[in-house]
Amino acid sequence: MMKRVPVSVFGILMVCLLLPLLAGCGGGKASPINPPPGGRGTLKWTVMVFMNAANDLDDYSELNINQMEQIQTNPNVRVVVQWKRTARYAPAGSWTGTRRYLIQYDTDTQRVNSRLLQDMGEGIDMGSAHTLREFIRWARANYPADRYALVIWNHGSGWRSRAAFRGRAVSFDDELGTSIKIWELPTAARPTSADPVMDVLLFDASLMQMLEVAYECRNIARFIVGSEESPPGEGYPYHEILKPLMDNSDIAPAQWAGAIPNIYVNWYHANFPSYRNITQSAVDASRLDAVANALDGLAGSLLTKRTLYAVSLARARQDAQNYSTYPEYRDLWHVGTLIKQYTNDPELTQHVNALQYALEQAIIANNRDTRAGSRVFHSYGLSIYYPDSGSYLGRYSNTALARATSWDEWLQVAP
Repeated sequence: MMKRVPVSVFGILMVCLLLPLLAGCGGGKASPINPPPGGRGTLKWTVMVFMNAANDLDDYSELNINQMEQIQTNPNVRVVVQWKRTARYAPAGSWTGTRRYLIQYDTDTQRVNSRLLQDMGEGIDMGSAHTLREFIRWARANYPADRYALVIWNHGSGWRSRAAFRGRAVSFDDELGTSIKIWELPTAARPTSADPVMDVLLFDASLMQMLEVAYECRNIARFIVGSEESPPGEGYPYHEILKPLMDNSDIAPAQWAGAIPNIYVNWYHANFPSYRNITQSAVDASRLDAVANALDGLAGSLLTKRTLYAVSLARARQDAQNYSTYPEYRDLWHVGTLIKQYTNDPELTQHVNALQYALEQAIIANNRDTRAGSRVFHSYGLSIYYPDSGSYLGRYSNTALARATSWDEWLQVAP
């Protein structure tokens, strides 16, 4: 804390003259606006935002930071951001490199006025699990809390990568050509069993609400929030999804995570009504082992009946809800419904019912665009890898879900 020092009359006059100039500097200066009365609650939250804007999403990074600033109204909720920008994508004249900010209240939606905590300089690899791990450790050490949330902000591609040879990934750093592999997330977000579990893990990225991704992350977060589809570049409306936390820091993680899908979908309907691909769901990670067990039972039954219902099973896969430029990503609930409908087989129906029951328990909230023209109508909360016959990628067998179930065995022979 800085010590108080005597100030001369001349000094006071100079400060008064300079204040208007300082107030307009932005870009890391503290906002001159005092925050409004804080929300209620006694528990502390630290929300960590890993914002990798070293790609074509840079345009939306300032938008999202400004949204965070306008809702930062509860002193018990600290939002810290590690934010990377590169000259290739950042606006002319803006800073580049990687910075850490503490979000501070501000009503100016055009300028970032949060507190610059650290300028890390150029060359930081935001496509590295080590970098994510160090950010989390730094945030926990400097902003210890009762509850923690992590937002991964960037492109995503489910268990796969945008470039097939890279493997399943998120947080693509286009400056360095790197990305964080999904299997690296557990030890990045929770290096040891002694480290705190994230209360909420949010993917502000495309296609990440897959059973494969959630199962990989089941031991690092209590609740996982994300989209089965590729969301718009605007991403999360942070001033809306953070509001429940700011209103009451004692909110239960399940209650906050469960509120986000409705907040998200309703905000897009109100502000971008032409978008027809909006989905969002929240998953209870403690229920994912039961989902995997039920999936394993279904896969075993499918293996024994694949020749009996070859045409019906191929049709069920083909007709199931799919996503973006990844037609092999299918909504798992919808797949099950069509398997029951097209085969009318009692044993398969029993296994699908068990799977859908497990999904009902795991998916605590789900919303999607159900209006006329929706491209995601049959999105029920979790997608799964279900490629066309002969298109199976062998590296899928390395996923935690494949190791725990026979789903990968089914995919290799599925009609």
